[in-house]
Amino acid sequence: MLISIIIPVYNAEKYLERCIESAIHQIYKQIEIILVNDGSTDSSEQICNKYAGIDQRVKVITQENSGPSAARNNGMKNAIGQFLFFIDADDYIEHDAISLLAQCYRRTKADMIIGDFNKILNNQRSGSGDDGVFTKNKRLTKQDIIEYNRKYLKRPNKYQLLTFAWARLYRAAIIRDNNIYFNTDLFTFEDVAFNIDYMSFGNGVFYLRKAIYNHLIYDDDMSVAMTIRKNPSRLLGYKTALVNISNFFNKYGATAEIKAEIGHAYITLTISQLVRVCGQIDDYRRVHAFTNEVIDDPLLKKNFQFYSPVKGNSRIIPILMRLKLVWLTILVCKYKAHKRYKYKQ
Repeated sequence: MLISIIIPVYNAEKYLERCIESAIHQIYKQIEIILVNDGSTDSSEQICNKYAGIDQRVKVITQENSGPSAARNNGMKNAIGQFLFFIDADDYIEHDAISLLAQCYRRTKADMIIGDFNKILNNQRSGSGDDGVFTKNKRLTKQDIIEYNRKYLKRPNKYQLLTFAWARLYRAAIIRDNNIYFNTDLFTFEDVAFNIDYMSFGNGVFYLRKAIYNHLIYDDDMSVAMTIRKNPSRLLGYKTALVNISNFFNKYGATAEIKAEIGHAYITLTISQLVRVCGQIDDYRRVHAFTNEVIDDPLLKKNFQFYSPVKGNSRIIPILMRLKLVWLTILVCKYKAHKRYKYKQ
């Protein structure tokens, strides 16, 4: 079976060759590699073209800068494989990654095959993506998926099975037949929205508890910081993702308890994203305007009743938001950001 590896590329010259090399040298040879150059202004396009000239399995698509979601969508539209696999251009995969995932599909016929991943910080492995839910290889039933999604709602900052589009195989037919694409209006949580839509149609998930993907973690993620500073509202993609999750549960019978969990997740994610904004933007007027906008959100007011903080969740920030104490909310969020992310103000 042919597997299409899709790599969105934007100004990734520092890491791109390692990423492409890891794809080219897979022991599983029935692949095509689609490099979508998203309007890069560095040497990324030249690097892409170099590899297209070396290996006939490599295809290059160039588009105006439109963001990673649009780049992935363009790659999917041009893919001819029965399965799709995404890699971010600054990450890389193990040499047997595609082979292991393909073996899992042949054995289980699950429509999504998810591999574990390594976290790489300063060129050193700093941990695994394993969130402790599944301790061994596991075929997830629809009920398992429902229960995991509920765990995500209760602690969306902890459970990561939904969080990423990379390190997994998708069946291309399911995506095409059901018109499932990445939402190009989202700059955060687009992977969550995509995955939950896919799971609504797929026939089961298999989790491979082996790290097949290497994900780079940065001390100071400048691309994310710049995105936030230009438009902090881009961090609010969770609102759309939670709508998709709500639709997923409605399909299988959403209970009052599940609806409350969605409301809890809304508050939890609002707080975490507000903390990020307060930690990365020094312009107090912009932070104040954004915080005020968030606090005035009608859905926020509606969902306060469902917030049930667990370990690591803030108890004071929701109170301050409810009382519309904007400056106190900002100060506490800045303190949380400094403590959690160690941002240098």
